[in-house]
Amino acid sequence: MRYVIMDPIGTYASRIMEFLGGLELEAIGVFTSQRNVHAWEARWSRELGHLTSDVYLATEHDDLEELAARVEHDWPGGFAGIIPWDEMSILRGAQLGELLELGWNPVRVIERCRDKHVMKAWLRRTGKVRINASRVVRNAEEALGFQAELGRWPIVVKPSADAGAHFVSFAGNPGELLRGCQQVRENGRGDVLLEEYIAGDEFAVNGIVDKDGDLLVTDVWYYDKRASHGIANLYYQSIKVGSSEEIFWLLARYAAAVVEALELRRSPLHMEVKVDDDGPCLIELGARFAGGDQPVLASKLHGRSLFELAACHYLADLPVTAMDVHYERYDSLEARIISGIQTVEIPRVQAVLGLEEVQELPSFDSIGVLRRPGMPAPQTRDLDTKAYEVYLVHPDPRQVARDAHEVRRLLRYV
Repeated sequence: MRYVIMDPIGTYASRIMEFLGGLELEAIGVFTSQRNVHAWEARWSRELGHLTSDVYLATEHDDLEELAARVEHDWPGGFAGIIPWDEMSILRGAQLGELLELGWNPVRVIERCRDKHVMKAWLRRTGKVRINASRVVRNAEEALGFQAELGRWPIVVKPSADAGAHFVSFAGNPGELLRGCQQVRENGRGDVLLEEYIAGDEFAVNGIVDKDGDLLVTDVWYYDKRASHGIANLYYQSIKVGSSEEIFWLLARYAAAVVEALELRRSPLHMEVKVDDDGPCLIELGARFAGGDQPVLASKLHGRSLFELAACHYLADLPVTAMDVHYERYDSLEARIISGIQTVEIPRVQAVLGLEEVQELPSFDSIGVLRRPGMPAPQTRDLDTKAYEVYLVHPDPRQVARDAHEVRRLLRYV
């Protein structure tokens, strides 16, 4: 039996495909861009080609209807399902899934999850969960009018259909507001979206949604964000929240209500939520895994692969239960993700200092992002330009805190 997977490149896709390959399921890969095809040819075809029956490039066809007809013609035996695991291809994956009648989420549901404005407008109409004020604006008059109606600063400016904190700014006056809008118009995906700023602590809530829309929250992280070199809200570190903490279940209940209102099912979920004196409030949501290797680390904490769990739900109508994860093991370990902030751009890294010392720290687990010699180290502005990402895991929270300090002291580029 075969299944369809969108853009089968990267660590996340490889973990899913290796698991399904062990079950004797082969992949039909559908690429959404020539760039992703190049990545496949350069590396991933060597690692995943033996798990793949065929690949297609969507842009070589006039439309998705033509692509679907070609795939059905080439593989008349049908498919177990579709896996649109990546944020940038999830909508086309849902569209292709409908054309192939694979029974995943309807396009209308994924459209709600993919576009921030559509999602929050829908949730606001349902009245089931707290949602901050937001509006798509098309000119300066509309932007200034939104702020005037709200009556306070700052205003969050962001693209309606982007990810990774790209081109997100926090405007504290009319000039900053209009500059932020212009930046999104010129560079971002989707429309210019303005949102009411919510103060308080920010958290990531990750989980798996089953066939009935029930959410199993697998891991929660506190986002410690800080200002640096004139840029607000940069990722500094993410600290695991245990399931024994009250905030874990407050966020889990809120997230479950959001999922129910969106009518999402059979999907991983990544949600960003702020909590102030009025309770939780949704900031972002994706029908996908979290970035930054959070699911890799969470799988280690549970001792169970969340990629394997997600693969099962992508392809079958299954319920989720607490037995799918291991909360006791998860709670027994402290974990942090340390995000490096590069204050000054280095056009070409000559050396990475302190790497061996960091790898010898008692809580060191692994490294995600690292700029190797010969690579540029851009000034940090968003998730894609972080200097490095180091994962720390240890039973003793004090050891993790000490090692987090040491990572920042030791690791740097010249």
